[in-house]
Amino acid sequence: MKLLNNFLSLGYGAIYAEALALAAKAGVTPQVFDAVIRGGRMDCGFYRTFMGYALDGDVNAHRFTITNAHKDMRYVTNLATNTGAAAFISATVKNLYATAEGLGNGEKNVPLLVDVVGQMNGVRKS
Repeated sequence: MKLLNNFLSLGYGAIYAEALALAAKAGVTPQVFDAVIRGGRMDCGFYRTFMGYALDGDVNAHRFTITNAHKDMRYVTNLATNTGAAAFISATVKNLYATAEGLGNGEKNVPLLVDVVGQMNGVRKS
């Protein structure tokens, strides 16, 4: 169950990072993004710690490294393979964390994924 919980949170981290990059490309600031999400149905503890970095630059708002995230996502995709479950989303999320780690961001905390995805989209620098 812990692995499934981590899959959900790391999936959200990937979604937040991509959504913030898309928002930036569309001219929506992290502050506007947050004003819409915070307090709504998509607000949660993980969202708030993730946004602690995106909004305030707090690199320790959520202390879990990209390397650990990649490891857990490998375990999730292995679990899917071993149980015969389809692993569409988990494989994609695993690949994003693998890419972030491969680009030298492994020791950074998961919310800094916003910089990695942003940099890939030409909107943020790592």
